[in-house]
Amino acid sequence: MPHKYSNEQRDFIREVAPGRYNAEIAELFNKKFGAQVTEGQIKSFKANYKIQSNVPKKRRTEPERLFSKEQVAFIQENVIGLSNQELADLVNRTFNLSVATKQIKAWKNRHRLSSGLKGTEGKAPPNKGTKGLYNVGGNETSFKKGQRPNNYKPVGSERIDQEGYLLIKVSDDGPWHKRWRHKHKVLWEEVNGPIPRGHVLLFADQNKQNLALDNLILITNKQLAVLNRRALIHKDADLTKTGIVIADIYSKISARRKKA
Repeated sequence: MPHKYSNEQRDFIREVAPGRYNAEIAELFNKKFGAQVTEGQIKSFKANYKIQSNVPKKRRTEPERLFSKEQVAFIQENVIGLSNQELADLVNRTFNLSVATKQIKAWKNRHRLSSGLKGTEGKAPPNKGTKGLYNVGGNETSFKKGQRPNNYKPVGSERIDQEGYLLIKVSDDGPWHKRWRHKHKVLWEEVNGPIPRGHVLLFADQNKQNLALDNLILITNKQLAVLNRRALIHKDADLTKTGIVIADIYSKISARRKKA
């Protein structure tokens, strides 16, 4: 989605562009205006307004960073059970971006992240439009109505995913990510209600198997970003809780500096 720039923002880009790469301009812009513009959006703006940075071409030894640390933390928290398209839509809605499904897929591969949806992402099922098992021999091998496959897991079944999270089956209906959910989220929501948008649950002691409610802390994506950036998450639960207080202090200091 194109970003609509105010006159102040246009003037700011013109001022900081000389001698800086697009990624640097985007970072400065986002810090000043609390925005989420990407390097590509800055590049397009400069092209439209014929703004030159006059910097040498960079040798790209590795891919440009696609997401901020806050966005990376958000993706890591929500990747399980979502297809590439669903994850792209969620990220775009949350951060007002326009990331393509292919970019999400490539980024996940580079960072070794998996949704747990083995072999199904972005693909139509091979038996789409047919009846029975691939329609071989008619319907002789297809499941009768109400018949369940041998590997069927009843509601309440549990399993551990590739990331070490405990999943629990909550329904027989709907897509995978609605049938299987993180158990720690289910337990927390039973007591506190739905997790607010822009928030995540943090394991205070980093043990994903410790589902005690006092080990689950509700924090914002912004807090998580600061905690990761400042290395304030510890295996000691009390130290992590102290780290959250420190993260809030860092955020307040940063906000005051921006106002100054």
